[in-house]
Amino acid sequence: MEWTDMAHYQQQLQKVVRALLPARQSTLTASECELLARLYLNPGQNTPFLLSEGSGMKKEAVSRCLKSLFEKGCVRKERQAEDERSYRLFITESGLSELKKGYESILQPFYDLWRSTGDVFEQFLSHTDQLAAQIEKGPNKHLDHEIL
Repeated sequence: MEWTDMAHYQQQLQKVVRALLPARQSTLTASECELLARLYLNPGQNTPFLLSEGSGMKKEAVSRCLKSLFEKGCVRKERQAEDERSYRLFITESGLSELKKGYESILQPFYDLWRSTGDVFEQFLSHTDQLAAQIEKGPNKHLDHEIL
């Protein structure tokens, strides 16, 4: 693919991403919502390490988000009896309420675009899911990493 084509697609993707940004701000950031959703949907995956691994966020970013979520009263932690250094995280009732409000704000642009484009958006999401799965596998070591 020519670099001009790739630049065009990069610009188009940026346009789509901007269209999917929430119109109104929530008290939670998108990253905080993601971590709370992971705590809610996967209660067994509730350590900082597992949150980092599952979300693809750097450990430092997870730590910052968790600190903010603690301050907002959205999560609580329990020390592990078998290892005093580790702890498990749990979403609080307040966190669940904030998660619902946050996702209403975050997901509204997705639903708006889906309602206006239907199958095209569903195909885009399906391809996005495939791309994310490929990213989770890690880089293909046999690829030539030249940009152009």
